[in-house]
Amino acid sequence: MASAFIFIHFFFLIFGVESFSTGSGPTIVIVGAGVGGISTASRIASSSDLPVNTKLIILEKNSAENVGGRCGSFFRDISNLGRFRHERGPSLLLLRDVYEDLFRDCDKDPNDFGLEIVQCTPAYQVVFEDGDSINLGFKEADPDSSTLKNESQEKMNEYEENGALKWDEYMTATEAFLDCGLPNFIEEKLDLSSFPSFLTEAMKDNFKAWPLLPHSKVLDATFSSTKMKALASFQDLYVGLEPFENKSNFAGGVVKKTAPAVFGLLSALELHPTNKKGGVFAPIGGFQAVSSAFEKLARSLGVDIQYDITVTRVTDEGVWYEAKDSDDEQKFLPADLVIVNADLPFATKTLMPDTSLAGPKAPKYDWDDTFDYSSGVIAFHWALDKEYPQLKTHNVFMIGENEEKAEKSWAAVRFNDPSVTPFDNCDFPFNFYVHRATAVDKSAAPDNCDSIMVLVPCCTLKRDERLAALHRNETIKGYEAQFDDAFVSKVRSCVLNRLSRLEGIDDISSHIVDEIVDTPASYGNNYNLAAGTPFALSHGFGQLSLTRPAHESKKENILFVGASTRPGNGVPLVLLGAKQVAAKAIKRICKKVKQFS
Repeated sequence: MASAFIFIHFFFLIFGVESFSTGSGPTIVIVGAGVGGISTASRIASSSDLPVNTKLIILEKNSAENVGGRCGSFFRDISNLGRFRHERGPSLLLLRDVYEDLFRDCDKDPNDFGLEIVQCTPAYQVVFEDGDSINLGFKEADPDSSTLKNESQEKMNEYEENGALKWDEYMTATEAFLDCGLPNFIEEKLDLSSFPSFLTEAMKDNFKAWPLLPHSKVLDATFSSTKMKALASFQDLYVGLEPFENKSNFAGGVVKKTAPAVFGLLSALELHPTNKKGGVFAPIGGFQAVSSAFEKLARSLGVDIQYDITVTRVTDEGVWYEAKDSDDEQKFLPADLVIVNADLPFATKTLMPDTSLAGPKAPKYDWDDTFDYSSGVIAFHWALDKEYPQLKTHNVFMIGENEEKAEKSWAAVRFNDPSVTPFDNCDFPFNFYVHRATAVDKSAAPDNCDSIMVLVPCCTLKRDERLAALHRNETIKGYEAQFDDAFVSKVRSCVLNRLSRLEGIDDISSHIVDEIVDTPASYGNNYNLAAGTPFALSHGFGQLSLTRPAHESKKENILFVGASTRPGNGVPLVLLGAKQVAAKAIKRICKKVKQFS
């Protein structure tokens, strides 16, 4: 058997890259039907520069209803009530144009593929531990939200003197960061016109808002109240960072786990009232509708998407895979280029061996633990037999009593240690997010019911060398023990306690008729996410922009796309990265055709 693998390996090493020279056309294999894989395939397939007869094949380990990876939805049918829709991952949509540009760049109309996006107003409701709440994010000159906007400004002025004015000034600074940072450092398109405003805001008042400082230092110089600082910093969690300066770390921690102040641009992206890029949106039909639209686009362009196919090894000559119910039989699919949409730290450790002989291997789950990761998440997906209009579409529950408790509430990000975030009592300070889909889309739940998702930051999986050596199924069982039922129960109790402090929802626990729980172990199992974190690698300076893993592999015929490579995590950034990867893939394939023609 070993000699056969050696023969296959060297056969494709010598002849595989010339497969298109016979007239059959080159083959590009994409590992994973996440949004990165599907959008990359669509962009390649729509290119007029693509060599004739190029085959694009996506291999996805999950079934067709899981298209899009964690960017999608799942459904639960509850007797006597009906169907509830829950989000597998993202629940808010930013940078709407980036989604729609995928279709337009492929000469298609997004409306023809069922993509419908609406803006959420207000963008958020922030709820503090004392039950106090405030709405944020309004469309300019929107009469329907003018009352809420006035109430929000009054609240800010209650939090501190001139709170609303200070908020507007902070929005002005962060808008400059957004307008410069997005094109120059995320899209990698030089925009010199954005630098004057960026530098003006960065250097104003003796560098008060200098973007390389720890976020908390800029917030301390701008606001005096803990609540105002919380309103301006909860988005740091999206990039796997905390806002607080860590004095025990170099440069206050910005190289590792502390957000530099430049990430204030996320506040402008979500909450600025007039910025054309700004706003928080929701897809009608949930993110399943988004992924389904992406899939339809790819198929319309001739992309072959195959589900229930697990890739076990990636080589320069192609991939080894096994189909579901194939009795562990593995086959080899030769390729002229492989694009890996599986999470990069998982792929490099599990799918891409260092040895020269790259034959088939049993399915494994492991990851490169030398990177810094975002926090893990405990996700509760609840079907409720009652509506709770007190909750907006997007709700963030924060700590605002004092600075000490506020800093402790970010312990899951800073320490990544379960002993530091035990959830042993309900006075433990922690932040969490609640999504109520029916606030903008009644199709998410039956009449008079609600579909709720709660995301609670927690530690990631702790890599275990002994588990890594086992078959994948045994490995996952071992990691599931790191988040047992007792721990999940404590987290649930703390969440319900905090929810009850918001007037009108103190009875929510008695109206939960169905519950699905996700932990880092289930995220790792379902989506091959390194360390089980749905937010991928964190975005400290050590893993930001040029210091983040590149699209290129050490192997000549392999590229990466996804949340753990450039430019970063979140669906819009993955879509922007896919655009860059598609251009590189087309260039490589055209070069090969030219070499062997």
